[in-house]
Amino acid sequence: MNTKEKIFDVALDLFSKKGYDSVSLREIAEEVGIKKSSIYSHYSSKEAILMDIFDYLTNLFEYDELLNNKELDLTADNETLVKNPELFYHMGSEAIKAMFSQERNLKIWKLIFIQMNHNETIRLFFQNEILVKPLIFWKGFFTILKDRGIIRQDCNPELLAKEYYSFPIYLLLEMSAKYDDIPQSQLEDFFKEAEEHANFLLDCVKVK
Repeated sequence: MNTKEKIFDVALDLFSKKGYDSVSLREIAEEVGIKKSSIYSHYSSKEAILMDIFDYLTNLFEYDELLNNKELDLTADNETLVKNPELFYHMGSEAIKAMFSQERNLKIWKLIFIQMNHNETIRLFFQNEILVKPLIFWKGFFTILKDRGIIRQDCNPELLAKEYYSFPIYLLLEMSAKYDDIPQSQLEDFFKEAEEHANFLLDCVKVK
């Protein structure tokens, strides 16, 4: 691990535990074992470190092989989605679980949750990347199921998307409030509960 990577990881750890605004560049430098001035060889400011953290997460969503598996394409001719929407959800859940299995990624999620009301950059990132884009995806998911006659015609895809997605967000907030470092056992429970909720909701609106 080079110096820039050490700065990234130390800053992320401190931000996720103490909050972005409570951490100074001097504290980051001390934890890394370098002088504060040495940070400027790699980052122009504390905010530059924060933006690098967000760029890292954004790139994960954009380029991760599991998340970008063709079987997770949101199209009306996706056989997995149409024939077995529960499996479609499970595959996506497994891809996210693989991402969350890396401690670095969990810390980024926690940082977003604890700081979104205290930092405008974080708030906008949360709004766009964590709320808006996933809800658009799940609205499309339910729209396809409705158009194909898999769920009832009186269903509102937008409301279903919010219900479908809000429970995992609640679980993440709950874990972030309880733990500085989220135990792996809690993470396993999170994915189990989230999938049980998704399957329950889908069963409630399916055409019998």
